[in-house]
Amino acid sequence: MGITVIILVAISAISSLTSHLYVSSEVGGIVSSQAKDTLQNRAAVEADTVKGALNVAFDAARTTAQSFAVLVGSTPSGARRDQFNAIMRRVLEQNPGFNGTYSAWEPNAIDGADAAFVNNRAKGSDDSGRYLPYWTRAANGSVAIQPLVEYNSAERHPNGLVKGGWYLGPRTNNQESILGPLPYTVQGKRVFLATMSVPISVGGKFVGVAGADYDLDFLQKLAIKTNSSLFSGKGVMLIVSDTGLIAANSADPSSIGKPAASVDPRWSQLEGIVRSGEAKVLDDAKQTNIDVYSPIHLGRSTTPWSVVISVPRALVLAQADTLSATLGSRAISGVVWQLVLGLGVAVAAIFAISLAAARIARPIRECAEFADGIAREQLDQTLHIQQVDEVGTLAESLRKMQGDLKTSITRRAEEQAKSLLVVDTLLTNLGGLSRGDLTVDITTTFAPEFDELKNNFNSALLNLRTLIGAVGESTAGILTGSGEIAQASEDLARRTESNAASLEETSAAIAQMDNRLKATAVASGQTVARADQAIATVGGGRETADEAVQAMGRVSHSAEGIDSVIEGLDKIAFQTRVLAMNAAVEAGRAGDAGRGFAVVADLVSALAMRAEEEAKRARDQLTVTQTEIVTAVKAVERVDVALANIAGDVDAVHKLLGSMASDSQAQSSAITEISAAINEMDRSTQQNAAMVEETSAAARNLSTEVVSLSAQASQFKVDTSAKPGAGSRALTNGQRRPVATQAALQQGAWVRH
Repeated sequence: MGITVIILVAISAISSLTSHLYVSSEVGGIVSSQAKDTLQNRAAVEADTVKGALNVAFDAARTTAQSFAVLVGSTPSGARRDQFNAIMRRVLEQNPGFNGTYSAWEPNAIDGADAAFVNNRAKGSDDSGRYLPYWTRAANGSVAIQPLVEYNSAERHPNGLVKGGWYLGPRTNNQESILGPLPYTVQGKRVFLATMSVPISVGGKFVGVAGADYDLDFLQKLAIKTNSSLFSGKGVMLIVSDTGLIAANSADPSSIGKPAASVDPRWSQLEGIVRSGEAKVLDDAKQTNIDVYSPIHLGRSTTPWSVVISVPRALVLAQADTLSATLGSRAISGVVWQLVLGLGVAVAAIFAISLAAARIARPIRECAEFADGIAREQLDQTLHIQQVDEVGTLAESLRKMQGDLKTSITRRAEEQAKSLLVVDTLLTNLGGLSRGDLTVDITTTFAPEFDELKNNFNSALLNLRTLIGAVGESTAGILTGSGEIAQASEDLARRTESNAASLEETSAAIAQMDNRLKATAVASGQTVARADQAIATVGGGRETADEAVQAMGRVSHSAEGIDSVIEGLDKIAFQTRVLAMNAAVEAGRAGDAGRGFAVVADLVSALAMRAEEEAKRARDQLTVTQTEIVTAVKAVERVDVALANIAGDVDAVHKLLGSMASDSQAQSSAITEISAAINEMDRSTQQNAAMVEETSAAARNLSTEVVSLSAQASQFKVDTSAKPGAGSRALTNGQRRPVATQAALQQGAWVRH
């Protein structure tokens, strides 16, 4: 007993020490976990801050891109560049956090007029004329426009970023892009930017990008502020891009734009963690710091950035170490007191247990001996324990168990006798049933619990007698039905053969109709073709008549011109005659000196008069010609009207013939379908004939099988009082069904009873 107490005290002490170690470990883990959760939550908060700021630029770029895609289809091409420049300038002015806004378009994609804007820097175009405006903000807040540069460059900055990645990326994958930290010179100042670009698509085709630049200086300020609020600023906070470049470093601003792995070798795996886009806590025992990563998902891009907070493990676990030391000292003090109190209690317990053990053991031993006797079926023994405690309760239970066993054994013997009577009776009656005797009802009186078995057996036997009787009665009805089926099948076979012959004749007649309709359709088609030729000929005649009318119109117009010429000649002749008369007058005044000139004047006057007469004759002849031309034009127009009427009639005939050809083809198709249907009916009729023959044979076989069934049913012994009248079977409505005898079936007739 003393050894047991010592062991218990030792176990208690060891348990206390173990509990202390466990509690210390768990407390350290909890404190460490809480510290990590705090760092992770803080990193997530700062990640949301960065995300909110940069997503403003993404939202602006996305809205601008969507606006341009709509406006390029609704704005006149000449006004697009000015309108788009006004939009980007307004976006920059309304967002003080932006360093610049821009858009870059594929060649001739905006208005197809790049050649007109070569080196037009005021519009945002370089020597290619492409639309490449870049609106930037100076330190004094003024905005200016300049063409974008290096937009097609696949070269890399010293930190590895592709110079034209902000344009080449969306053009290649048609996805939003964020690129940074990107060294850039804006209005003569070198800064680190993050540029967000969104593709512009028109009709599902890439035409350019719209974007916004964000100065990353605010990220460095955020990193310094956040780090100073954690563990007295003894850690470090980074903001890292998807390519592993440092965008902010609270401990070393000069590292911005450099790969994190080049700044500290322990960040060699940083780029892969950032690209995964997952929140992680790295607590590597080989490292002195705990690193917490929180992703920054920007816009709709697939390139997340990350906030990284790195804190020395000693600072994180300092509180846990202090708490563990305090718990350790208290645990040692508690173990000492447990040892002292345990030894005192052990001494007192040993004395008390020794006194109680002797008094408890005797009645328990008597109960055990009594139970052992019951197990050996000694049910007449007596147990004299009458204590009012747990042992007394046990003794009373053993005495009750003894009485229950006696009652159970007596009841079991009575039930076995009843069951044996039932089994013997069933064996006897089932033997008679197996020999075909259906009158072996159970008449022996059973115990009440077996009455249901007796009733079920007698009921089943009665049902079996009724069934056998019904089988004998039904065979006659089946014989009658099978005879009727056989006779009807033969009649149906004869009618089916007659129908098949009629269908063959109908099919042949329809085939002849089909051939005639096809010939009619061919003839109609040929007639339609000739009508087409007639329409074409009439159309050509109308065109020729129209050309003749136009030619005569031109001749009439030329005649009008000739009339004008003749009128001019008439006027010239008149003026010439007037001049000749004036010359004669002047020659007369000159006397003899002008006599020769007077003769010439008379000749000129005579010539002028003759010219007037010839002009009059030409005008009269031209008038007659114009009248004849008008008459000819009217005649040709009447010919054209007649040809038009002919064309209309021929076209009507063409349509009628076309309709006839279509109707003939439709009728031919319908008759072809009817012929196919008749052929199918013929095949079905032949199949029906075969099935009728099979049905007739089956009916004859059924008659044979029914006779055999009736012979087998007659072998059973049944109570005659349970059978209906011979030759008929009782129906539910009191009528009797006609029954045919075997002889009548063989003679092909049936009789009524």
